[in-house]
Amino acid sequence: MGWSFRKSFRLFPGVKVNLSKGGPRLSIGVPGVRGSIGVDGKARIYGSAGPLRYQKAVTVGAARSSDPKGRGFIAFVRRVFSGR
Repeated sequence: MGWSFRKSFRLFPGVKVNLSKGGPRLSIGVPGVRGSIGVDGKARIYGSAGPLRYQKAVTVGAARSSDPKGRGFIAFVRRVFSGR
């Protein structure tokens, strides 16, 4: 049988750091809509409404855009909250 570990720390309202066996992740959002990015560079957008849940992997960084303004974590946060 496999093992798992998960611990979450709230830094600020809407900002959490999640520690797990897979590594740390930074999560930003509000209940129902949340975006997260890990040290591995993988990013996800989560959403939920009652019993329905949504999860989508997104690409961030140079693979997404050659525009320097479209790279990195800040650009990811802008995309999450702009709905693009």
